[in-house]
Amino acid sequence: MSVKDTLLTGSAHVNGVDIAYVDKGEGDPVVLLHGFPDSHYLWRHQIDPLVEAGFRVIAPDLRGFGESGKPQEVEAYDMRTIVNDVVALTQHLGIPKAHIVGHDWGAAIAWMYAFLMPRRVDHLAVLSVGHPGVFSTPSIEQRKASWYMLFYQFPGVSEQLLRRNGWRLFKEIMGGEGDHQRYPRELAKPGALTAALNWYRANRSPEAELRVEGNFPPVLAPTLGIWSTGDKALLEEGMTGSAKFVKGSWRYERVEDASHWIPLDQPEIVTKLLLGFLGTEKAAAVPTRRRRL
Repeated sequence: MSVKDTLLTGSAHVNGVDIAYVDKGEGDPVVLLHGFPDSHYLWRHQIDPLVEAGFRVIAPDLRGFGESGKPQEVEAYDMRTIVNDVVALTQHLGIPKAHIVGHDWGAAIAWMYAFLMPRRVDHLAVLSVGHPGVFSTPSIEQRKASWYMLFYQFPGVSEQLLRRNGWRLFKEIMGGEGDHQRYPRELAKPGALTAALNWYRANRSPEAELRVEGNFPPVLAPTLGIWSTGDKALLEEGMTGSAKFVKGSWRYERVEDASHWIPLDQPEIVTKLLLGFLGTEKAAAVPTRRRRL
């Protein structure tokens, strides 16, 4: 990552991996979690406005991305492991409770963090990706939109095909969206592409669908779900169907004229929605008994 593409302020070794992060501002903490194939830099348009509004913003490079550690083993990217990264990082930074905001895989992590660690969540905001309870039984339309997840399942083969001919296939999959010009440079770094694909291999493999899922604990925090009409990967039903898993207050916002990368395509709208939501409602009462990951 070039100097102009980073806002990082620190790094910590937590949960067995080095996690680079932004820690900026004072006040109630907000943790911003990115997805594939991004880094903290996804949130560059939201960080300063949140700081100026009186929040302390923490935006990590999640494991496998950006300047954080990149284990090469598939099992290193299990969702519970990554949730524990976030827990460990917030503990390292002295944060017992925070607003949690996530996009793409970051939203999936945010959902799990919220229902497994309710005492550590004030408000929850999720962009693009709905509750895992909805995605565990996807419609055929959603399966068609998620075709690339199956393509990413072949270690070595996926990497070679995505890199071939100047990353042509990867660029076609991206379709000129997000930070599409920067992603190949980042994924070309040693171990980066395999690490990024391992998120899918650890959590969205065909075998994963055979796992017996227990009942999901309800999300007790006030929750904001944001989906964009130009999202080619996720259907609206995934977000609207998430309401039944939220026991706290639920709010849904549909953003027009944005691809899957809402924080980049409609930065002012995303910032306005977050500022209008975080801290405006009383957090739900949470159980005193801590859930184990």
